[in-house]
Amino acid sequence: MKAAAYLWGGNVYMATEELKALLAIYDESSSILAIQGRAVLFQSNEQAISKIIQRAAFTRYAGQVVGEWVTAQGERFVECGKMELDGFKVIDLSGLGLERRVGEWIKDLCKGRVDLENPKTIVVLMPFKDKIIIFTSKKMLNKGFWERKKNRVFFEISALHPQLARFMVNLSMVKEGDLLLDPFAGSMSIPIEAVSVGAYAVGGELDAEAVFGGTNNLRLSNGKWDVLRADALHPPFASNSFSSIATDPPFGRLKKIIGQDKKESFFSAFLISAGQLLKPRGGLSFLLPQDLAPEILPWRIAGIELLGVVPMRVHKSFIRYALRCRKTV
Repeated sequence: MKAAAYLWGGNVYMATEELKALLAIYDESSSILAIQGRAVLFQSNEQAISKIIQRAAFTRYAGQVVGEWVTAQGERFVECGKMELDGFKVIDLSGLGLERRVGEWIKDLCKGRVDLENPKTIVVLMPFKDKIIIFTSKKMLNKGFWERKKNRVFFEISALHPQLARFMVNLSMVKEGDLLLDPFAGSMSIPIEAVSVGAYAVGGELDAEAVFGGTNNLRLSNGKWDVLRADALHPPFASNSFSSIATDPPFGRLKKIIGQDKKESFFSAFLISAGQLLKPRGGLSFLLPQDLAPEILPWRIAGIELLGVVPMRVHKSFIRYALRCRKTV
């Protein structure tokens, strides 16, 4: 089916890459049709759209396209049979003030019932080129990012915000019930988000204090997880053990130990280790410092292909790169 998504207003590249990753998980035949700013048109199935709504950290709305409105010519159409309209609300993202007009039009045409307080269906008006695309979306869920950040019993300065940790989990393309590893788990931000989407999360960490504190953080989660003290570059796991790996290698902390000039060898060793641990076609996501180009890493030796690179501005001119990858065999 033809679908649409309206992305988060921060780093659109992050939101777009996350959307591609989720589509790859739930619909391998899906395709991106067109992108314009925060608006995306794509081809996919109903399950994938539902999972985008449930899991995405940086998508505001997603749903099936049911019509369009061409304001200049006054043309419009909508396919009533594709909409559940027992309690709907119109959200106009075009800035043209069309909520009431379109709401009345759909109500009269499709015999729907408006419910502004607790709508079951959101009818989204999304500007796209010279048209207004009309698509329906379930209400985006409160994913509890703020609550999980507030409730942490152990905190590290370098800890990922839960929303960013969810993004990294989604980039790793992990499915519900699959085994995900974070070999640099720290305070367990990524394993917590992996558990929240239904994965079995394993957090590895060399620092004993972080192992203890991160375990206490994970105890607040409902789901399956394990934590162990382990060296990420010499992991105590068998080859082909994990469906996905998502992690934030703490290079800022480690470079004091290994030295700035050894960052390439450090990330190369990590990539090769990840290639050994992943199952065939397993997903990998990790963060790279701005002064290390992704292309110099040993992708072919590791047996991993690079699918996407997303620049992320941390502050001022400091940029990191989020990488989405997959084991090739």
